[in-house]
Amino acid sequence: MKKILVPTDFSENAQQALDVAVQIAKKIDAEIVLLHVNEQIGAALPVSEYYYTYDRSIEEKYLNMVHENLEKMLGDVAARLNAHNIRTAVIGGPFSTIVEDVVQTEGVDLIIMGTKGASGLKEFFVGSNTEKVVRTAKCPVLTVHDNKTFEFKNIVVPTTLEADQKKLFESLREWEAIFGGKYHLLYINNPGAYRGDKDIEAREKELVESTGLKNVEIYKTETFTLNEEQVIFDFAKEQHADLIVMGTHQRRGLAHVLLGSLTEDTINHAAIPVLAIPLK
Repeated sequence: MKKILVPTDFSENAQQALDVAVQIAKKIDAEIVLLHVNEQIGAALPVSEYYYTYDRSIEEKYLNMVHENLEKMLGDVAARLNAHNIRTAVIGGPFSTIVEDVVQTEGVDLIIMGTKGASGLKEFFVGSNTEKVVRTAKCPVLTVHDNKTFEFKNIVVPTTLEADQKKLFESLREWEAIFGGKYHLLYINNPGAYRGDKDIEAREKELVESTGLKNVEIYKTETFTLNEEQVIFDFAKEQHADLIVMGTHQRRGLAHVLLGSLTEDTINHAAIPVLAIPLK
């Protein structure tokens, strides 16, 4: 893990994401790319009913403001991180598309984003920028809320035990090698995906042993509730969790509307950081 991308809109949430990125970058000697995406970089002023003229002065004022803010953030980070380990970029275009492009061109290993989550109609129809990135990113996405420090001691990992979970467990092993921590695996045994105890134990043992994950404790809970998100939160509270790690299938379009995403719902409503790992 050598390159961390931190998108910023200069909000307090974005600053918290940068603080966490600095903590992680110092530990693993990684480079930080601080990215600001302007989704409306071209400004047009109406001249008549049919014609528009481009006002470059508005763009110049905006870009000057952006660069001033970036310089302030860099000045703060420079005191905690070697200057050569952080770069900035300002790019215009659709947010999630730009982030996806930067991940590919820069070879980004981890995205860290601050989020306030979304609710109501916004959550159903649009979702936050963070959700969109989680849905499209080819690398893990760490979301932080109001967390000033980032701990990696007690990690809750909900798992379906399906074959695609092997990629999740392989990623966990990489994180364990860097950060240590104890992993609390949680299988939610509901009527729609019911497994017997022997099947659960055999499947979890296979995933753990095949990927080399070491400091692991296995839990299962039987529930008839459809609100698996709340089951995860309750379990995380019991374990005094610092972090929730989940695999994501990155469903889009109609599949996302019909099937939803437990990972995105968890990100929206969690009180602690959530690490989303793509399973594709």
